[in-house]
Amino acid sequence: MRRLLLLLLLVFLSVAVGYSLAKNNFSLKRNSGILPTVQEKRPISRFAIVSDSHSDNGNLEKALARARGFGINFVVGLGDWTTVGTLDELSAAKKVFDGARIPYYLTSGDHDLWDSRNRGEEPLFNYQQVFGSPNHLIERNNIQIVILDNSDIYSGISPQTWKFLSESLEKEAKLKLVMTHKTPFHPDSKHIMGEDSAQVASQAKEFLTLLREKQIDGFFAGDLHFFARYLDPSNTVKISGAFLRITTVGAVTVERNFQGPRFAIVTVYNDYSWEVEDVEIR
Repeated sequence: MRRLLLLLLLVFLSVAVGYSLAKNNFSLKRNSGILPTVQEKRPISRFAIVSDSHSDNGNLEKALARARGFGINFVVGLGDWTTVGTLDELSAAKKVFDGARIPYYLTSGDHDLWDSRNRGEEPLFNYQQVFGSPNHLIERNNIQIVILDNSDIYSGISPQTWKFLSESLEKEAKLKLVMTHKTPFHPDSKHIMGEDSAQVASQAKEFLTLLREKQIDGFFAGDLHFFARYLDPSNTVKISGAFLRITTVGAVTVERNFQGPRFAIVTVYNDYSWEVEDVEIR
């Protein structure tokens, strides 16, 4: 009996010593660079996307306040801040964005053009008076976000905006995201870029082709008043090992909103993976 206990003790000691030596050896190799260090996945950027408030500035204010609680770095806005795009409506929306004290980058929506067009001005006249350019390029932490105007339902993307998009996408980045007011494709809805114009519908196809060719990692749009995620309609072209991911962001307004008021939070991690969270406004 004593011999058996002694034998078991020796086996236990041998295993313990072997484990300790192996652990120390692994640590030495890892610290010396022989073995790769496992990188902890952590967020490097977090931002909110809001869209389609349609002069519901109370909900817009709630959305921005709640977004701030997520520790966001900035806000992207995808248009339709007004009912008919008057200077007063646009200025009221700007007051809400300024009051949130978060950096923001906005584009226009088709509703934001109505008043200017009806008065015989350039469609973007009122919008630019209040918010400036509807096109933006954000470059942070090797992340590229291109925000561009396609809000004009009759003429689509202007030549200047096409140039801005092409030049922006020539730049290098580990993660490339493109964002507009209207989506060029939706599997179930006809309320997309080109709905009111054959010329713009042709543009939408060119736009989607460009997103594929430039290996865009993700595309975002507003306008539909519905949060949804779906894939590139092409089943043959893969982007960066996966199909182009398309997200439509839900609407801030309570009107014509079957899902209820909402916005989105995008988190990018240090391995340049990313995820989207649909957030209700309460």
